[in-house]
Amino acid sequence: MRKIVIVGLAKFHKEAQEIKEELEKREYVVMDYPKKIDDTIEQEYKDAYESFYENLKNTDDLLVLNLDKKGIEGYIGYESFAEMSYLIVKKIKNHSNQKIYIYKMPSKDVECYEEISHFINLGYIELFK
Repeated sequence: MRKIVIVGLAKFHKEAQEIKEELEKREYVVMDYPKKIDDTIEQEYKDAYESFYENLKNTDDLLVLNLDKKGIEGYIGYESFAEMSYLIVKKIKNHSNQKIYIYKMPSKDVECYEEISHFINLGYIELFK
């Protein structure tokens, strides 16, 4: 069984839960996924953030759940891009066989569209099936 972490906006915690259940049916162990947290409580936010990166460090695979936001198709925010970049660097540095997926191809309106396109062309990430 492969371990996977789902990244994305906490706003989409319900959709993340559905994807988590789908992945578990595919024999994945879902280590972490976007959950609703009270980010007004600084310690709760800090604990969630640190736990998330610990899971990123130990995962086999990553899925960026980039759903549409404010009319932007396949939105990828700065944190999701940072998390994906972290795994890409780890993959390159360690010559690992980690898979990095994005849920859907982002539109050209996404700030990191060009980088995502390059990462796909270089084989660092692929579209989720």
